[in-house]
Amino acid sequence: MNITIGTTTYTLLHQKALLQPDDGMLIIADVHLGKASHFRKEGISISANAQQADYERLNALFYATGPRKVLFLGDLFHSRINNDWMNFAALVGQWPKIEFTLVRGNHDLIHDRQFEEAGVRVCDMAEDVDCIYTHEPMAIVPAGKTNIVGHIHPGILLTGAAKQRVRLPCFYQTTNRIILPAFGTLTGLQIMPAKKGATVYGVLPDSVLKIG
Repeated sequence: MNITIGTTTYTLLHQKALLQPDDGMLIIADVHLGKASHFRKEGISISANAQQADYERLNALFYATGPRKVLFLGDLFHSRINNDWMNFAALVGQWPKIEFTLVRGNHDLIHDRQFEEAGVRVCDMAEDVDCIYTHEPMAIVPAGKTNIVGHIHPGILLTGAAKQRVRLPCFYQTTNRIILPAFGTLTGLQIMPAKKGATVYGVLPDSVLKIG
């Protein structure tokens, strides 16, 4: 599904990412790699392979979209370096032709130098002609700009006539902001309000559906 912001077209992907086709840029929020290892280190019982699917999904997404650039909107690697760091560095190393950039999030505690040695440039925000990319929503969005963010892990709750209930990740768009769904497996959902002027795009297994 495509949307237009200013002069820029974006594709909402059911893989829970945003693609800017003209610039070859793939935008991903809240992967939280290393979170399973962090939990295990803290004594929380969780499978050592709990996040293997995230690596497989990232690889598949890179193959499917062929990006020149990948912009991570924060919380790429959860907490400090742990046993999962080598898996992350190996993933980045498989794609030497992709320019990886991380907009630092609140869980990205690893030093910039270590990210850069792994092949990932780190910054506090990124900007182009139409949009400003941050991890957390900006308090004030400059006139004429749209703030594209992560951090919230947005979701939508749908109910059926027989009282069925289903929770879906979503893209949540307001007048000057788009909140991306969290990419990672070990992330929850923040159910978003039915707000006047908001447009919700629910993420289904093989498509994106405009809900309201």
